Amino acid sequence: MKLRERKREDFMVEMTPLVDVVFLLLIFFMISTSFSVSNSLKLELPASKASSQEKQVEEVLVSIDAKGQLYVQDEAVEDGDLRRRILNISKGDPNMRVVLRADGGTMHKRVVYVMDTVRELGMGKLAIATVPVGGQ
Repeated sequence: MKLRERKREDFMVEMTPLVDVVFLLLIFFMISTSFSVSNSLKLELPASKASSQEKQVEEVLVSIDAKGQLYVQDEAVEDGDLRRRILNISKGDPNMRVVLRADGGTMHKRVVYVMDTVRELGMGKLAIATVPVGGQ
């Protein structure tokens, strides 16, 4: 009795769909991964006998409370005095940084008013103070 032999066909795996799936997985993991900066690194820096001249960076601190009251260096000011107070503290230095701290409940137009005033004075460095998420 003679059994029939079946010819074995070559089996071939298509690589194109496999490569597509691998790239999709790579993109998914790249997007879904969140990178967190860890501030838990504790360093003990070596001491030096040489005194260092640390230049103290001065800045103009402008604050706005929830009611819209303006403060410059924690002193209450009126809208008309804001320009004068910023110029007095900065001594006309356009490179001095202005830090704007605004309460979360402050109306947007008050923040824009302060930003426009700083821009009109030619102060190029404006920073908006924030707190980290979960911090106070």
